[in-house]
Amino acid sequence: MEPRFAGRAAELEELVARLDDALDGRAGVVCLAGEPGIGKSRLAAEFARLASARAVPVLAGGCSDAPGVPVYWPWRRALRSWPGELPAELAALASGTGPVARPEGRFALADAVTRFLAAAAAGTGLVVVLDDLQWADAPSLELLGHLARDAADARLLVVGAYRPAELTSRLPGTRLELRGLTPDEVGTALPGVPPERAAAVVARAEGNPFLVGELVRAWRAGMPDDAVPSAVRDVVRARLDHLPSGCRARLSEAAVLGREIDADLLGAVAGVPAGRALDDLAPAVADGLLERPVGRTGLRFAHDLVREAVLVDVDAGRVHARAAAALADRAGDPDVLPVLAAHALAAGPHGDRADAVGWAVRAAELATDRRAHEDAARLYDGAVEAARGVLGPDERRTLLLAAARARAGGHDVPGAMALCRAAADLARHAGDAAALGEVALVLPGVTEIDWLDLTRGWCTEALAALDPADSVLRSRLLAQLAHTAVLAVDTEVLTRASAESLTMAERLDDPAALREALRARQLARSGAGGAAERLVLGGRLLAVAQRSADPVDVLWGHLWRFDALMQLGRVTEAEAELDRVDPVVARLRSPLPRLHLLRGRFALLFGRGRFAEAERLNEEAVELAGRAGDIGAFATAKSIRIIVARCTGGSAGDLTWFRQDPQTASPFTALARAAYARLALDRGDADDARAWYAGLPEAGSPRIPPFVALPLEAWRTELAVDLGDTATAATCYRLLLPHAELHVTGGAGAITTHGSVHGPLGVAALATGRPDLAVRHQEAAVAENDATGLAPWAAQARFRLAGALRARGRRGDTDTALAAAREARTGAERLGMVPLAQAAADLATGLCDGGVLSPRETEIARLVGAGLTNRQIAAQAHISERTVETHVQHVLAKLGFTGRSQIAAWVARQGLG
Repeated sequence: MEPRFAGRAAELEELVARLDDALDGRAGVVCLAGEPGIGKSRLAAEFARLASARAVPVLAGGCSDAPGVPVYWPWRRALRSWPGELPAELAALASGTGPVARPEGRFALADAVTRFLAAAAAGTGLVVVLDDLQWADAPSLELLGHLARDAADARLLVVGAYRPAELTSRLPGTRLELRGLTPDEVGTALPGVPPERAAAVVARAEGNPFLVGELVRAWRAGMPDDAVPSAVRDVVRARLDHLPSGCRARLSEAAVLGREIDADLLGAVAGVPAGRALDDLAPAVADGLLERPVGRTGLRFAHDLVREAVLVDVDAGRVHARAAAALADRAGDPDVLPVLAAHALAAGPHGDRADAVGWAVRAAELATDRRAHEDAARLYDGAVEAARGVLGPDERRTLLLAAARARAGGHDVPGAMALCRAAADLARHAGDAAALGEVALVLPGVTEIDWLDLTRGWCTEALAALDPADSVLRSRLLAQLAHTAVLAVDTEVLTRASAESLTMAERLDDPAALREALRARQLARSGAGGAAERLVLGGRLLAVAQRSADPVDVLWGHLWRFDALMQLGRVTEAEAELDRVDPVVARLRSPLPRLHLLRGRFALLFGRGRFAEAERLNEEAVELAGRAGDIGAFATAKSIRIIVARCTGGSAGDLTWFRQDPQTASPFTALARAAYARLALDRGDADDARAWYAGLPEAGSPRIPPFVALPLEAWRTELAVDLGDTATAATCYRLLLPHAELHVTGGAGAITTHGSVHGPLGVAALATGRPDLAVRHQEAAVAENDATGLAPWAAQARFRLAGALRARGRRGDTDTALAAAREARTGAERLGMVPLAQAAADLATGLCDGGVLSPRETEIARLVGAGLTNRQIAAQAHISERTVETHVQHVLAKLGFTGRSQIAAWVARQGLG
């Protein structure tokens, strides 16, 4: 007897309420969580029936743990249940006839599915049911997350079901935990079960509906109480004992092959015709161990627990071996090959391991051609494991490199690194310099410091052993050696290796060698003095792209030009280069090109003061970099939060990760450390600021990576002045002066812009006692930032100009300073730059009243002069730290100062100490 639906009234009511919300335009995701057999699928099916009764279409898909299941399987099944015509891209996905989107195309595919489902839901609403999400592949879960975020106002409800213990990823939406049945609910679900029996069953099954049903079946079959098993596999074993031996054999074989039963494959494995195999299974259908889903002709196990219970006593390896043998003749079918490879690998010692490696490699190559890098990586991993003791060292190394490239294609950088290390060990053991060089080139764009150190050793070793004559490999290795020298800040190696690589690539006239040599040269010229040359290098890469027809070359050619133009202050031209990147990124459908585009767009929005929009783009960059496992890009995007917070006065979030990251000691992170020190100073923690400031490489140090040197010295200037380090401010002035006509922007990745270099030059000039020179620099900064549309830095330059004019004190300077301060305040308020707006307002007040401090402000100034921190001042003055911070800012503004050290000097001159 089929149990009635019972015990889920509250959960069903919640689902119906969420459907009502969806029909009102508030889309949702509800995930039913519970152990196997708890009734997740039954609840989802009952809800789907109710939705259908309300004329709301229902699409259903589910996951599987069977060997060879392709990516996006639950979405393929759901799309197949759509009654109308699908768009071409989704029809290809549903049918499996088109290439599977590679990881970098996931965003575009997820967006296409989201837009289609949102449009499909527009009229009648739509429900999508996805079962067994614990077996979902990563791309399927990412698509679900994308749908939850980007279809929030669709008339759509997604209901998922999963086993929490078997799912390591976090699912979006609302989690609905299913509990076990009570004895009363068992009585309702299974009429005729006495209350005492129901209570005993619930106690032994812990309310699990599936176990309850099985235990009641056993009781009704007359099994004695002491023989009734307490676990479902024992129940299944007892039921199997009543089946004919042929049926039990077929069930065991079918359990190995998967929940869904392929009659032809089962027959081949069993050595009987497919029809005979189905006949053998008929008793299991009658007993309820197998079922024939409504609207389908095939059979499947009634529940995964049934299949799992059957598998306990099965020699699965032998069945997998027979399945591989049965499928071998169909290896030419691209839909069969992955399944064949999965069975061959799972056969283990029962199969031919050499054949298993061969099938797995062929299937992995097919997956790579289809851009399904996760599938390729999984198959290569299986091949690597099966190859132990089967392949020779050279073949194993080739296999490891192929597996590493697949991992890299799937953005599993740590996994790719581990495989490269193993391949390098084999290459070195064999004394094969060319092979070691190939290993060094697998991950050319990774910027993790430890990895670059390791790769640098491989490049050096390989180059020393290779023939010194021109070759593509030698040119590419020289380029990679130059790349590894960037973060090590080995300028000599960077310059020499990049120049030698480019000269050799030009002689070879090989597009691949030219591409990498130009990239190395671009890094070598990433300092402020190389901006014009980088502009030319970008044009040269675009010329290479015309020959290579590689959109990646087009991408980087425009990005290099964008970086150079931003540093040259040609902002409008830079934006035009970025506009040319947009269609390339759309074509590539990759998260990493998207990440670079986001960075450029952020720099423009940030430079123009559109901070809220910029922050949204940066948060997308944080997500993309984190998902790709790009540690450097992830840390950079999170560090940008500090820079934005300094401008707006908002929160930079939890910065524990930054303070505890061991890589913050690297010269590569100096710019982020300077930003953090500035934020600490703004918050009144001068001691913390000094500690981070002291940890920076010395001004002009050769240890500073060239692409961060210009912004670092510009930011250091302000820090040095505010911390009373006038000697360093003077050094910064000398370093920045040759680049006065540039903008404060990095040279290899224009992540932010802080406007004209004249701004920090004016700060340094004023701090070193040259107010007239400071005025000229700030006037130039105002004019340049106005001309290029960089409103925040124009406002900041006006504020600094007001301070310089006040310090100079010529006739008419006070009136001009007051006008500049007021204009700075207006601009800052319009842009949401709260700290600058307040400082400009205070400066204007000080200019009006001659800088007279209130009694409380005088007291705070005296305590600052005594060297107390804001916290110590707050304790002594019995006020909050925030109030102290406000008073300090007022004192600075009224006196026309920029740092606490200037307050201390003023206190000493006034005899207030």
